[in-house]
Amino acid sequence: MTSPAWKRWRLRLTVVALIAAGATGWWLTRTPAAPAAPPSGLVALADITQTVQAAGVLQAKTRVDVGAQVSGQIQTLHVQLGQQVRKGDLLVSLDPELARSDVTQAEAALAQARAQLDSSKIDADAARREVARQHRLLSGQATAATEAERAETDLAKIEAALRGQAATVARLEAELENRRLRLSYTRITAPMDGTVVNLPVQAGQTVIAVQVTPVMLTLADLDTITVRTRVPESDIQSIRIGQIARFSTLSGEGKRYEGRLRVIQPVPERVGNAVFYNVLFDVDNRDHTLFSDMTVQVDIETGTARQVLAMPIVALGERGKDGRFTVQLLDAGNQQAPRQVKTGLQDGARVQVIDGLKAGDKVLLAPPSGGVAASAAGG
Repeated sequence: MTSPAWKRWRLRLTVVALIAAGATGWWLTRTPAAPAAPPSGLVALADITQTVQAAGVLQAKTRVDVGAQVSGQIQTLHVQLGQQVRKGDLLVSLDPELARSDVTQAEAALAQARAQLDSSKIDADAARREVARQHRLLSGQATAATEAERAETDLAKIEAALRGQAATVARLEAELENRRLRLSYTRITAPMDGTVVNLPVQAGQTVIAVQVTPVMLTLADLDTITVRTRVPESDIQSIRIGQIARFSTLSGEGKRYEGRLRVIQPVPERVGNAVFYNVLFDVDNRDHTLFSDMTVQVDIETGTARQVLAMPIVALGERGKDGRFTVQLLDAGNQQAPRQVKTGLQDGARVQVIDGLKAGDKVLLAPPSGGVAASAAGG
């Protein structure tokens, strides 16, 4: 007699055998799935704007260091850091006492020299009258010729001294003007409209203006900001004066600033083994939202094309010696056929097709060596 345990095991084995037989039948009779289509892209009309990206630093277009032209102690600072000033505004006052004393001494010396000159003029007039009198007496034979000659000699000496004293007066007048000018230098005024961006001195400090002019403060015109952009050596040949450059700041809420290149500095800047060229352009900053020394990422527009044939740049294969790229063209059955393509501008995602393909063509994405070719296209 068969035990209940054996019956249960026989039932389980029968169920497993039926499941295995069903799975084997499905595997033998199933229809194979169609192979997945390769990744592809279409050739179509598109707008392409080619740019060069570079790092930039903001700086004031006009920046002036205001220095002291005379030595002295700073008496009063009339401005503070960040203050906006107008041309001619008083910025710093130096103690004027020493310069004022120099002016007083120069005025006294000039007054003394002028008095001596006036005295010599009186002596010269008297000598001229004596010469004239001797000539009258000599014509009437009432005096000796030697007396007339002595009078003429005395007049010549007085006139020579008169010329020397006149020169002394002129020198002292110039010295007085110089002392007065130095006195005016104790009042340092703004040479331009701008903002105080640097104030390295304080009241009570003594400045010495002997060999080097000490900087009292720095003014900058922040209404116009210059962007100094470092363009890599590999991209500089595509840069031209007048090209449009754009950037946005990290805290600018997406606002884009735009300007046109005005300077390409011919002397490069070396950072390690890398070579960069500084390219400058200006942007309006009358709202003073931009600050000096901000760092920005600049996009320089080096070319643009509207509604031209374009395809994904990752479809480019190897580049030939003639400059054309190999592209794998896909037919309706996804069969590949190589095609030589001449390209133009590229924007990092798409590349302009100048020759070799037509609108609606389907191309294989990421063909062999595509990454290298795409990099070459970008260069």
